[in-house]
Amino acid sequence: MKQQIGIMVLVTAMLSGCQLSTAAEPAVLTKVDSDVKQQIERFVLEIVGGTQVPLADNVLMVQSELFIDQRMPVDGRGLPLDGRHSLPSYRFTLVKVQGNCVLQHPGSGKSVQLTNTACRALASSN
Repeated sequence: MKQQIGIMVLVTAMLSGCQLSTAAEPAVLTKVDSDVKQQIERFVLEIVGGTQVPLADNVLMVQSELFIDQRMPVDGRGLPLDGRHSLPSYRFTLVKVQGNCVLQHPGSGKSVQLTNTACRALASSN
């Protein structure tokens, strides 16, 4: 009986170790070119809607999170309604999973794997 419990504990520990090794780690991109920016823009537009989202040339190279403000409501002349809005920003996070760079939108549970780029886990940058 003790041997069976010991085996179960060992198997559980091994499975837990496997899960930890494939966990998503916050990451930053090591290079950004026009293709990568387009991949990010397509995914962001899928979530937020609209036709264009301006992104910095170093998007996701400094921090693992990207915040996109919601568009301010405007009137027929394009002027802001009621001053500032209090709509929350959209939050996206870049993670590294098994060597892949994955952009996630935690609010919807959607994600996209970025191709033709590299990223490094933030934990490994220390």
